[in-house]
Amino acid sequence: MKKISLWDIYKVFFIIGIQLLGGGYVILPLLRKYIVENRNWLSEEELVDYFALSQCTPGIIAGNISMFAGYKARGTIGALTAIIGIITPSFFAIILLANILNGAVDNQLVKDAFWGIRISVIVLVIVTVKDMWAKSVYSIFTYILFFTVLTVLLIFPISPAIVILLSAIAAILHSKIMGGKNA
Repeated sequence: MKKISLWDIYKVFFIIGIQLLGGGYVILPLLRKYIVENRNWLSEEELVDYFALSQCTPGIIAGNISMFAGYKARGTIGALTAIIGIITPSFFAIILLANILNGAVDNQLVKDAFWGIRISVIVLVIVTVKDMWAKSVYSIFTYILFFTVLTVLLIFPISPAIVILLSAIAAILHSKIMGGKNA
């Protein structure tokens, strides 16, 4: 694979950052489009792995996954470039919107616009879950693990970080018992 320029990394993550409304879960379809399908910087499996890892590490999911993807593309400087690219649009948008919305917070049109944005974010999260489901829940073990984790998180007030850690341990043990097979 040819060396990816830092400018290309910045541009791609800047474009993703412009479209990123709603947080870390919304970034997955954008990353799939721009860096998996259009540019082949990552494989689909790497993207899902980086997304899962981004949820386990401290910080903002969008920043974490951008860092991992940038690191894969060009190492430490690529990670830094990707993070700067992803946050630049938000930085300027916050400054601009803070000045505009300061007087428009009570405007019904503004309230309606944010209501519509929330609905679109919900749809993007549902699409992301559907896409991740096909790649992550594919065997009897993964179905059992999924429903166990879902049940535990819905019933008990336990930290998701602990559940993620226990799930990883269960998957490692399962892999060792099954001899590396994904059954």
